[in-house]
Amino acid sequence: MKKITLNLVSLLIFSLSAKAQLDINPGVDTTSLINKKVIAFYSNYISAFKSKKQLPDYKEYWGEDDCKKYKNPDPSVYGIGGDYPTYLMAERKTIHYLKPLKDGIFNIKMLGSWTDSTKSNSIMYITNQFIKVEPNNKMYFIQPIAIYKNSWSVRTFGPITYHFPKYHKFDEKKAQSLLTQIRDLEQKWQLTPKKITYFFADTYDEIQLIRGFDFTIGMGNADKPMGISNQDDNIVCCAGKGEDYFHEVVHIYLNPLHPKSPLNEGLAVFYGGTLGKPLSWHAARLNSYLKAHPEIDLSKLDDFYYMDNYTNPGSAIQGIICNAIFKRDGMKGLKRLMAYTSLNEVFEKEFKMNMKDLNQELRKLIDQQ
Repeated sequence: MKKITLNLVSLLIFSLSAKAQLDINPGVDTTSLINKKVIAFYSNYISAFKSKKQLPDYKEYWGEDDCKKYKNPDPSVYGIGGDYPTYLMAERKTIHYLKPLKDGIFNIKMLGSWTDSTKSNSIMYITNQFIKVEPNNKMYFIQPIAIYKNSWSVRTFGPITYHFPKYHKFDEKKAQSLLTQIRDLEQKWQLTPKKITYFFADTYDEIQLIRGFDFTIGMGNADKPMGISNQDDNIVCCAGKGEDYFHEVVHIYLNPLHPKSPLNEGLAVFYGGTLGKPLSWHAARLNSYLKAHPEIDLSKLDDFYYMDNYTNPGSAIQGIICNAIFKRDGMKGLKRLMAYTSLNEVFEKEFKMNMKDLNQELRKLIDQQ
């Protein structure tokens, strides 16, 4: 999971106007005929995202090879978190940059923003994408990694194909550690092996660049390990932990097993920690924070989506739930837990909590970790 919480993303999505629009910054040259065609192509693509489930036909906008290789060839569609298209998140979208490069490639950038309750304009993302224009005027997107590939290395280790900046010396011990954890996960959950494409760098800014962004909300804070995964195409993108970011690999293996579970993030935290630290570290910080803030009401979990820049309270609580069930009932309990479709069911059936006293009951569970 990425640094910005899914709860916060959801709040932003539902607060936006339904009438999103695509503008063009006055600095963009619209007198050029080819520029007009590129802008029209790009605008049609963005407009083809109608809803969470109504997406464009990627074959109309992406190259044939990319469409054969990926179910979703656009790495920026889910660039912030969750399964809601990034392009639909912004209230206002503005093409602010269009520049012809060599070999018929155009670099185009779009700023997505929204107006908050104080009428201030806030930036959600800035895309950085590339469109190829063939001599016959056929156009299609190309992935940013194809533009930056000369500064990236590729290394295959077992079933994992790693992509990483050339400044990095590949660490086989870390790669072996990840492979060992994967094999153990496959054995315990009785899963078949998967081939994984794994992008990593020192900073998340580098990762977002090859995913098609100059900026996404939450960037600009102190660097710490973080990542995001694409379960449709078995792709991990992460920063700060090198070859061994197990958390996002867990999502690739286990999320498809429990599509309706409210605890998929918790399961990944249970196995792989989060933001570079193990569950025990986050649980201790969360417990201390709650004791210092008795005003927080855990019966309203959606309201407690931010603690600080180093611990996500929602992720930590989910991980604590998974850990408590595993300590009590082992793998059998963990597999049973993931069959639930709501947290209230989990609280009532697995922990016998009185929902009227959920705040105190959850605080007690967290304190026992």
